[in-house]
Amino acid sequence: MSDKFVTFGVALALAISVAAIFLVFTTCKPSPPPPQPAKPKIVLVPIDFVLESPAVDKLISALTAVAQRGDVAGIVLLINSPGGTVSATEALYTTVAGINKTKYAVVNGLAASGAYYVAVATERIYATPSSWVGSIGVIAVMWPEEYFYDIPDYIYTTGPLKYYGRELTDYYNDIERVRLNFVQAVLKGRAGRIKASPDVFETASIFTADQAKELGLVDEIGGIFDAVRDMAQRLGLREYEVKYIGQVVNATYSPSAEFKVDLNRLLNSTPVPLFYILPTAVQWTISVKTAPNATLQPLPFDKPYVVLDMAHNNMIPRSFIEVLRAELAKRGYVLATASSEYQLTTLLSNATALVVVNPTAPFSKDAVKAVVNATLRGVRVAYFYDMRASAIVVISGVSYVAPYSLYAVFDPLLMYFNMSGLRAVYNFTAGGANYVQNWQFVEVKPSGEWNLTRGVEKLVLFSPSAVATNAPLRLEARGYVFGYGWGNYTVAAQAGNFAFIGSVRSFTPYYITLGDNWKFFSNLVDWLVEKRPIVRRQGPVSAVIYTS
Repeated sequence: MSDKFVTFGVALALAISVAAIFLVFTTCKPSPPPPQPAKPKIVLVPIDFVLESPAVDKLISALTAVAQRGDVAGIVLLINSPGGTVSATEALYTTVAGINKTKYAVVNGLAASGAYYVAVATERIYATPSSWVGSIGVIAVMWPEEYFYDIPDYIYTTGPLKYYGRELTDYYNDIERVRLNFVQAVLKGRAGRIKASPDVFETASIFTADQAKELGLVDEIGGIFDAVRDMAQRLGLREYEVKYIGQVVNATYSPSAEFKVDLNRLLNSTPVPLFYILPTAVQWTISVKTAPNATLQPLPFDKPYVVLDMAHNNMIPRSFIEVLRAELAKRGYVLATASSEYQLTTLLSNATALVVVNPTAPFSKDAVKAVVNATLRGVRVAYFYDMRASAIVVISGVSYVAPYSLYAVFDPLLMYFNMSGLRAVYNFTAGGANYVQNWQFVEVKPSGEWNLTRGVEKLVLFSPSAVATNAPLRLEARGYVFGYGWGNYTVAAQAGNFAFIGSVRSFTPYYITLGDNWKFFSNLVDWLVEKRPIVRRQGPVSAVIYTS
């Protein structure tokens, strides 16, 4: 019995010893090491699309989320964009500028206009060797004619400018203020590094990467790895991760890279038609609705008339016709339109004068002969030529607005009078305190004796078109013509009963009030209807009379 108790005691003691040893080992086992903190991240943010809503809105949301991440040490913008709308650009710029982290930018191809605006919100800008940088300026898409359509009678407003918002001249001045916002952002972001002259900001030039570095628009020629390496060294990071923004936060702001955008889409993406964008990135066509502005009526038997040529796909601003019609009415004349060369020839038989505006199709030999014979009989011709006017082109039944210069022709009518249209004249020395001082406005001070410039001290012409001519009476402007350079260019001329005027927009409301433009136009109308011997060929005819 005692042996059993001894055996049991030994077994119990062994069990207790084993349990004690196990307890010691289990309680003394070292705890697992604490989790290591996440490595700091440098986040890459591609901006490879046109800056417009909603893509920019989504990018701003993603950047806001990144800015709140404690593990994000810095951000590198990867820019390859032509810019975009003013509203989207400035929203993205202020977002980037407000992020309290180290920010660099790398230009991978193109940082034009609004894209460069965003880049200057970072501390350092790199550009790959073949990149293009610059285009510091604004583009506005505005239709002044909209200001001359009456407010529909079913719309009631509480103030005279509720419908339009502002006077047209105020909108033009706003364009200059928007440009200055861009310039100030560049000067602030590149403070102490800009080596460029003010011309960079006035001409909106674009530069190669090496030129941009010389001018201080970028800091280094390099790419992503250069920017990431330099940022890590600056932040003292020995171990770090490089992640695209989509790997850090949910960001699907850029479904596909694109560098061409339709103007209609741009206009629909912003309430204000102002853009920080490279012009070559825009498809400059816009569908429009055209409204009839003439009615078929017999010419009054006792009313003399002036013919308006509309037989050559003429691009004529409605507001210009309104001014012309009103000036003729003051002198007792009506404005008859010719929509075919047959009508033109018929109307010239009994007309006092002919007005031709921006023909986009050439006059036929018969039409040239009819006009020349009319001038020999005493009929006077005013030929308005504006290389920068827009032309309405109908393609498959849809009307589009395109630059008139694309459809300009060597018109046989001009050439008969020894005149040949050139390109537009600009004033590259202009500043920009307001829209009249914009580089597109050229001041002309007449000299010599000419009835059209009688009482005219200064004309302010909106990028007038030059003409090559040896006509005895000429009006010259000092300016710059692309492809020809600086020089004195003829912007108006008279040869006998034929007068050339190299501007149309300058004689529409708002513009016509600049300088002595109205006086010049009034002199021109006086010259057209001046009493003189005219050989008439037939009695009154039926025609289309322009009515407001």
